[in-house]
Amino acid sequence: MASFIYNVILIASFIFLLRKKDDTESYFPLKIIGYFLLGSFAFNLNQVSLPLGFILYLLFFRPKLNAHVKRMAAVLGVFSFIIVHWIFPFGINQWENRSIFIEHEIGSVYTMDFQDEYELIKQELNLENDFLKLGDFKADYLEDGSIEEVSWQLVRQDDNSFYLYYIQYDSGRSRYQVTKSRADTWLQYDRLTDADRFFENLDELDIKDLTKTKGSFSFYVIQSSGERVFYAEEDRTDFFVSNGEIQLLDHEQLPVEGYIVSTFAMKKMEEEKDDKGRIIHESFEGTESSNYLFDVEFGE
Repeated sequence: MASFIYNVILIASFIFLLRKKDDTESYFPLKIIGYFLLGSFAFNLNQVSLPLGFILYLLFFRPKLNAHVKRMAAVLGVFSFIIVHWIFPFGINQWENRSIFIEHEIGSVYTMDFQDEYELIKQELNLENDFLKLGDFKADYLEDGSIEEVSWQLVRQDDNSFYLYYIQYDSGRSRYQVTKSRADTWLQYDRLTDADRFFENLDELDIKDLTKTKGSFSFYVIQSSGERVFYAEEDRTDFFVSNGEIQLLDHEQLPVEGYIVSTFAMKKMEEEKDDKGRIIHESFEGTESSNYLFDVEFGE
């Protein structure tokens, strides 16, 4: 597309400038094209395109015949440079990275099917046939199951590029917001869990039951980095998911390796109000935490 735009500007400029000729000059059409190409010549430095050709024209070229026409050719060349190398890529990047909104209402976290939510996102983003990995999952909810926030990140590899989809649910507007970006490297990609496996195992958790076990607190959190980790915590009660069943992780089985879903309650530690009784500051502390591991590999 960029080359098409460049060729259109080149042809239009060539036809326009041919009519501006004042002095008789041999090879005038070729010289016009040469000055245009000079003005549009780009030099790439650390992925930044610079108009080196136009700079060289300003420094070293002083034509005597049809000088104003050649100057216009160089200016139109640098104009095409700006369009092709700066404006067009910026517009494409803005379009590709625009926020996508998916209208959808989620009820209680206790009745939520996370696998269905994931399938909805894939369908809306046309990612059904892509292999996706997951990172930075987090869900905040109240004791009655009302969702405060749900967010996660999907990562797709395409050749040497990584496409990142940050998904966040806006409970106030009952919709998902998806922000897309691209990266040349993603160092933790190989350590991330498959998104399908993550949601498949997350749905095995009885969130209502584990919340009740923790007691009554300000709100509750489910989160996971999505990264495979080495786990050897002995001073806590943790579980692992195997073949659709949740089993107690015995300390004698440690250390293990796997993916972790952490669940904990948030206890209010401090609250500050203004003169009108409005809360202006709150601080919370995590408590009653327990971890659920899946795709576990036990040490020998």
